[in-house]
Amino acid sequence: MGMSKGLWVLATAVVLGGGLASADDHLVSSDVAARHLREAAQARRSDLSAVETVLSTPEAGRAAASLGVDIRQVRSAASSLTDEELRDLAARAAELRQDPAAGLSRDVDQLLVVFLIVAIVILVLKAV
Repeated sequence: MGMSKGLWVLATAVVLGGGLASADDHLVSSDVAARHLREAAQARRSDLSAVETVLSTPEAGRAAASLGVDIRQVRSAASSLTDEELRDLAARAAELRQDPAAGLSRDVDQLLVVFLIVAIVILVLKAV
């Protein structure tokens, strides 16, 4: 008996409270949602472009060959990374390019390429 009274109270509250919100009420407008989607897509394209730029260098080809990895597979796998993974790799690439150790720019570039290749291979293998 107590259970049915509780359900009745709940049903009454839902019916009476149902008029407080209308179908047109949203937490985020469609314009704001569309803008956020466009910004996220642009950020992904930018991050993928940054990673692709590094992976398309001759150093990347040599680094991949030394690791026994096909650079074409790594480049195609990059697009399957999550937004977060791409963002992380692009940020790491940017940080290393902006602040290379004095006189070690070529070594840092090679290490960066090897790191990106290994990271992409690991992330793709984890996803499989």
